[in-house]
Amino acid sequence: MKIRSKEEDAIIPYLPEKGWLGEYLRFTHNLETCPRFRFTCACCAMGAAINNKVWIQRGDEGLLPKLMPNPWVVLLAPPYRGHKTSCINMAVNCLIQAHEDVRILADKLTPEAIVHALSAPVSAKEVIRIGPRDATGLIQAPEMSVFFGRQQYNVGMVSLITDLYDYREEWKSETIGRGKEILRNNCISILAGSTPKWLQDMLPQDAFTGGFMRRFLLVELPVTWYRRVASPRKPKESSWKKLIENFKQFKTLKGQMGWTSQGKAYHDQCYEEFIPTGDDQYDAYKEAQSEQMLKLAMLLDINEGRMEVTRPSLERAKNILDSIMPETAARIQSLATHPRMVICQEIKALLTAHEEMLESDILARLYRSLGQGERQFYEALSVLKKANVIEPVHTKGGGWSYKLKGEVK
Repeated sequence: MKIRSKEEDAIIPYLPEKGWLGEYLRFTHNLETCPRFRFTCACCAMGAAINNKVWIQRGDEGLLPKLMPNPWVVLLAPPYRGHKTSCINMAVNCLIQAHEDVRILADKLTPEAIVHALSAPVSAKEVIRIGPRDATGLIQAPEMSVFFGRQQYNVGMVSLITDLYDYREEWKSETIGRGKEILRNNCISILAGSTPKWLQDMLPQDAFTGGFMRRFLLVELPVTWYRRVASPRKPKESSWKKLIENFKQFKTLKGQMGWTSQGKAYHDQCYEEFIPTGDDQYDAYKEAQSEQMLKLAMLLDINEGRMEVTRPSLERAKNILDSIMPETAARIQSLATHPRMVICQEIKALLTAHEEMLESDILARLYRSLGQGERQFYEALSVLKKANVIEPVHTKGGGWSYKLKGEVK
């Protein structure tokens, strides 16, 4: 069984080296966390700091809602791997210390409590303000299953959060206990972590076409990343205090971002060239990626002091999304798979991680989840072979090993 080399992440060539984002990446470089986790957490924190103070207009005003640079991020990794919680907490701690007026929602809350919290004062100095506050803030959910799970108190949470994704000048909700609640100029960010199994078990199969998950940037731990650092060290020229001070620069930002002519032309080209594949779940996610690309490009340009969206930033954003898409595409396939065929996805995941495996090794990894015994395993192998997904390789000892069709990159 071949084990891949460690510390490979396809996102690395496209990460920014300048500005606050570059500084954050350098400061956290020697941690065990993969670069894509550290970068997307920093982007989410930056978007929450800017919130609704900066926006861009797509098309003529009034036809589409304002778009803010606030990506919703979900880190995905198996239990006890990837350091999801640590990565999320570090970015949020940086946000809180630099931008003390940002509203953080991090507890088990009902949908009604979320609405109330988003309209409540953030600080003591805001108490005297009359009327609804801007509904801005960051939902911090290191364990997504706790915040968005199927518990009784969370009934309606998914539909509420989905509804609050798009900017509105005014949003109204009526509850029995509190009466009418009004949210103004909503712009929330979400930084969450989850295990792939939780998404598989808890989300409905139409989670993407239904609109909830397609609003998130799914960032999965690459199988090629594995790092152990017992005593991490920060770069000599870096300090946490300096990082916080430099993060405060985004407090003064305000206004509408423009477009460079080349940036606008490139964005329109990328948006209009999308062609559905016929896979509803995949297409729903990919269709929303033009919006994710624009949000990331806005952050990249703001990071370098520009209030215009440029073509180089859009190209970098597209490369970033393309670099994490292989894991995401496989995860979407897995989430949209019928429970009976989940074993097929598990076999694919093993072959992606190890390139080629003996039949006996695959069975040794999966036998605990075979509810129907040996027959279920060989049925899955047969399905994958007939679907031209895997191919058998005859071993010298007379047995069989399997690998994915084509060379695994």
